[in-house]
Amino acid sequence: MKMVTKLLPPSEDSIELICRIFVERYWYKAFYDKLKPDLIPQIELYIKSQGDPSLIIPLDLANYTDSIEEASRRKVSLIGLYSPSIDKLPYLQLEQMRKKNGLVICPSCGEPGRPRTLDHYLPKDVYPELSVVLINLVPMCDWCQGEKLADYITEDGNKRYIHPYFDEVDRPLFSIAFNPPYVTPRLSISINNDLPPGLKHLVRLHLEGVSLLERFTEYFKTVFRNILRKAKECRQPGATNFRNLIEQFLDMASIHSKNSWDAVIYRSILADLNMMNYLENDELPEFL
Repeated sequence: MKMVTKLLPPSEDSIELICRIFVERYWYKAFYDKLKPDLIPQIELYIKSQGDPSLIIPLDLANYTDSIEEASRRKVSLIGLYSPSIDKLPYLQLEQMRKKNGLVICPSCGEPGRPRTLDHYLPKDVYPELSVVLINLVPMCDWCQGEKLADYITEDGNKRYIHPYFDEVDRPLFSIAFNPPYVTPRLSISINNDLPPGLKHLVRLHLEGVSLLERFTEYFKTVFRNILRKAKECRQPGATNFRNLIEQFLDMASIHSKNSWDAVIYRSILADLNMMNYLENDELPEFL
């Protein structure tokens, strides 16, 4: 599946599930019953605005309780819904999203590996009413979640991160620029100039927010050693043409996502004439 790309939203209806969760709860039933009529429009607004935090104001829990102290306790209760016991909703739904999401790369960064954690796109500490709203939960790798934490908004109040369920990002978003020496190139990120200006700005913010370049650089070192080996093999008589080989690798990597780390590497190499000339014609390291 995809990196910073359009994911299918959860198949189960977020509003219907919230209603079932609230019916199941015995403790603080009066609070949940009072909150529900405002929470449903809040979820509808979330969907309509595509999770844009500049358009969604957190519900004031003091409006549903008798004191500030009780509101604080009910915030804990709402957040606690995200850690249900095995016999309570939404335990099975959360387990399905974490462990059976069908992903082979992180939707947030493109790193290979199945993401086994869920990120609250709008953080549950700020929006506790959305703590178990499925459309607000996105599979994410541990590293991305550790970088993002509760970050979600810019200083001027706009969205900070790509929303995989809503943003139209199923296209190449960025490439890697290689700075010589090409045997051990220094990397920099180049955002695709063909993107709409708003999306281009959002992609830059997103990649910075998950510290992509630092992580990508370490991954690249391993992959590039294998590319150097393949480049040397392709110079042998009767071997596959190197460009054709990298194009095949790109096609295979792009099946998972146009922005998987492997796809970005192969696409960037093919687009860089100097790097391709080095790999096809220049002297390569003797020991790889």
